[in-house]
Amino acid sequence: MESVRRYVFPIVWMLIFAVIALALAKLAFFPANAVAGEGDELYPTAEFDQYATVVPESGDITSTMALDAIVQPDAGTPVLAKASGEITKIWVKNGDTVAKGDRILQVRVPQEPAMPEAPAIGSDTAELGPDGEPITAPAPAADPSPAVEYLYLNLTAPEAGKITGLTLAEWQTTSAGEPVATLSPGTYSIVADLTPEQQLDLLDTEIKATADLPTAKDAVPCAAPSITEDEKVEEPTAPQQPEDAGFDMPGIEPAGSGISAAQLRCPVPEGTKIVPGLSVKVSVDLGSASGVMTVPTTAVEGNGTDGTVYVFDEATGEPTPVPVTLGLRGEGVVQIVEGLQEGQEILQFVPGVDNPEGAMFGGGMW
Repeated sequence: MESVRRYVFPIVWMLIFAVIALALAKLAFFPANAVAGEGDELYPTAEFDQYATVVPESGDITSTMALDAIVQPDAGTPVLAKASGEITKIWVKNGDTVAKGDRILQVRVPQEPAMPEAPAIGSDTAELGPDGEPITAPAPAADPSPAVEYLYLNLTAPEAGKITGLTLAEWQTTSAGEPVATLSPGTYSIVADLTPEQQLDLLDTEIKATADLPTAKDAVPCAAPSITEDEKVEEPTAPQQPEDAGFDMPGIEPAGSGISAAQLRCPVPEGTKIVPGLSVKVSVDLGSASGVMTVPTTAVEGNGTDGTVYVFDEATGEPTPVPVTLGLRGEGVVQIVEGLQEGQEILQFVPGVDNPEGAMFGGGMW
C-alpha cells in the first residue's frame, strides 16, 4: 500500500494536470471562432462556370405583367342640398336603393311675411271732415306674432344608386350646396398600383388583363380596363440599406423606382361575387411572338429596350459587352430584336454576378 501511495497516486495526478494543461492550450491557441470570426455571416454560394456560353435560340415567347391588386368600391355621386333650412322629413336610410327622381328628404325654407299696403292719402274713397280735410283713420294694431310661412322643397336622387353617408336627422338644419348623402353605384373595380416603368410599358397599347379571384374557378377578364393618374406625385424616400450590404452585383438593375403615381382599374363584371378589400392578382398580356430570337435572362442586363450581352474575347481573355435591342420578356427568356447573329455564342451569365440564378436580369422583368 505504501508503494501505491508513493508511485501510483503521483502518476495519476500528473496525468490529470496534463489533461487540464492540454485543454487550456487548445482554448488559448485554437479558439472556437478561429475559422469564422464573431459577427461573420455565412452566405450560401453556388458554383457555376462564369464563362459558360449559350447560343440564341428561335422560339415562342409570351410576356405578361403580374400585379398585386385590391377590390375597391367605385366612387359615388354626392347628393347636395338645394336650399338652406330645416329637414322636416327623411324618406330613406343608408343602404336603401333609390331610382332617379326618388325623394330623399324634405327641407322647409322660411319666407318673409307680406306687408299690408297702406291706403293712399287723398284717394277718391277718403272720408272728408267738416273742414274739408281727409280724415286720417287710426293705423291698425300690429300683430305681435305674425305667422311664419314656409316653402317646402323635396330633394330627389339625381341618379340611381345606393344611399351611403347619410348622417342627418329630422329637424336638423342644412345649407345650400352641403352634401347630405352619397349615391353609390353598387359596383366595384380591381385596382393595381403601377410604377412609372410599368405605366410606360402600357402606353399606346390595348390593355388586355385578367384577374384571379378566389370566388371564380377561371380568370375573370377585365372589361374596359383603364389607367388613372394621381394629381400629385410624392417624392421618393431613400431605402434603408443594411449595414452589411456593402457590395454591388453587376448586371442587376432596379426593377423600378418603387413610386406609384398611377393605377390600373379593372371594372368587376356584374354578378361577380366580390367584397371590398379583397386582395387579388392581375395579369396583363403584353403580347406574344413566334419564331423569334431568345436568350436566357441570366445573359442580359439592361432596362427597357436597351440591353447588353457579353461575348468572350479569346485575344484578351476578358468578356466584351455587345449592345442589343430587347423585345418581349418571358419566363426565363428575353427576346433579342437586334444586335446578335444566329449561332453567335454569348456568355450565359452576366460577368461579376455571384448567384445569377437568384436574381432577375434585364432591369424590370415581369
